Amino acid sequence: MEEIDKIESKRRKAIINSAMKEFSENNYQKASTNTIVQNAGISKGLLYHYFGTKANLYRYLAEFAFKIVEEKIIEGLDWTQKDLLLRLKQIAMIKFQVFEEYPYLVDFSVKLFQDKSIDKMMRQKPTFPLDLYRQIYQKNINHFLFKDEVDENKAIQIIQWTFEKQSEEWLEKFKKIDQTFDLKIIEDEVNQYIDLLRIAFYKEGENNL
Repeated sequence: MEEIDKIESKRRKAIINSAMKEFSENNYQKASTNTIVQNAGISKGLLYHYFGTKANLYRYLAEFAFKIVEEKIIEGLDWTQKDLLLRLKQIAMIKFQVFEEYPYLVDFSVKLFQDKSIDKMMRQKPTFPLDLYRQIYQKNINHFLFKDEVDENKAIQIIQWTFEKQSEEWLEKFKKIDQTFDLKIIEDEVNQYIDLLRIAFYKEGENNL
């Protein structure tokens, strides 16, 4: 399936988005390649030229869903940023840029993973991005920013939950109103949460915004 990675970016994105939409709205058996090619604006012959079979298309999307956010984080994250809050802000903005490009990625991923345990996913893909997540929270982080009396592990859990919940709420909001993300509004809200978390967990004066 190397051919798909060689085609023009706009067409490739159209195929991926159309296929993710169809597979997220229907189960594998009911998903229609006719609908996929119609929405992608390509011929059925071209789809099969790129993927060979419907099963290959689905496998390609599954691999894509695994790796796209991970790759974008690795490419875009400033690993010299030692402030965990600002690092997570960078990651949040990278994720929303990906979701803006691929609006059906989340729904497709939910359907793909809904019946699979972490162990099963790890067997399917040993490089499942748990190692990346560990690096995000540990690599080159300035732990001295946290207040001495704060349980750092619990604080990091709360910070993680806050960012994850905020992402979920934004995704739900934009699915309901069916529009693109306003990254400036999202960034402003992220900054508000960072201000609150900084007050709660960081030493006074440790403000790197």
